Amino acid sequence: MEVEFLKKIVKEAEGISEKHFEVHRKGDEGDIVTDLDLEIEKYLIEKIKESYPDFAIVSEEFNAENAETDNCFIIDPIDGTINFANGLPMWGTQVACKKNGEVVASVINLPRMGEMYYADETGAYRNGERIGVREVPIKDALYSIVGKKAITDAVKMCAYTDHRRFFGASCYDFTAMACGRIHGTNYRAEHPWDYEPGLFLCKMAGAVVKDVRGFHAAAMNQEFLDLLEKETALR
Repeated sequence: MEVEFLKKIVKEAEGISEKHFEVHRKGDEGDIVTDLDLEIEKYLIEKIKESYPDFAIVSEEFNAENAETDNCFIIDPIDGTINFANGLPMWGTQVACKKNGEVVASVINLPRMGEMYYADETGAYRNGERIGVREVPIKDALYSIVGKKAITDAVKMCAYTDHRRFFGASCYDFTAMACGRIHGTNYRAEHPWDYEPGLFLCKMAGAVVKDVRGFHAAAMNQEFLDLLEKETALR
């Protein structure tokens, strides 16, 4: 099973994150990368190629230009690199597997939180225990928005709730959504390694999800998802 394979290699890669690391600038937008991002990704790619030689790989550091195919793996070696580099625990490694055009398995490991999340056709789990979304009245709902433009926009007053959170890592947003800690998350970006693993986890945890260009979101119910989408359209 793909999910067992992913759990194994992601757990094996966890030890790499304990090493000393150096931070490097990446691109022209103030983004950063550490040498451990590169080392973890290399390790995961090597293991995937050994076991799934016919699958394509889309990954943040080495295969960012590759398009998703019907059969591929999608890798983010350290999601939340800024958090990682500054000693904040909200970061993780996340991988998804697409087979015959559909995501069939995903794993999100949050090593400093002691939590491994994973999902397949049977449901969504944290450390072996089944998890699910939690519904609350919309006025009480917590939700997150991820993405540079989204965070810039978010200084404006929200039309639907005053409860807004920014965790700095989509891996934490989606896992918090899947286990009921928050009630919606809206990822406004275009890189599949940032949202594919988490969206599948949330879907298998019972969330209502929508995955279209510029709007990759999960919510506790359709009503709240519609509100998140409406807010996105207004910004």
